[in-house]
Amino acid sequence: MRSAQAILKELVSHVSPPPGCAIVLTEYKSSGPIQPNWMAACGNMDAQKLVLFNKKLIELRNTDPIIDWSEEKILVTGQRRIAHWMLSEVDDS
Repeated sequence: MRSAQAILKELVSHVSPPPGCAIVLTEYKSSGPIQPNWMAACGNMDAQKLVLFNKKLIELRNTDPIIDWSEEKILVTGQRRIAHWMLSEVDDS
């Protein structure tokens, strides 16, 4: 079983979201062994990147429906969430 961090890293590296865009994984209560225990969301991206995101998301939910959340802290809501933000480059001139 792969970790939430590994799934997030694979999704981000495949999509290469634009600066200022976040990709977020949230823990989800699974109702069975083939029902995913996670959801993914992304910020605003152009259509081409959104297609890449959705294709990779479908692939990962099929290959890794259950992921390991044990390294992530539980939020007040009882769910765990991790995010990767693509920070914009700062121009110091």
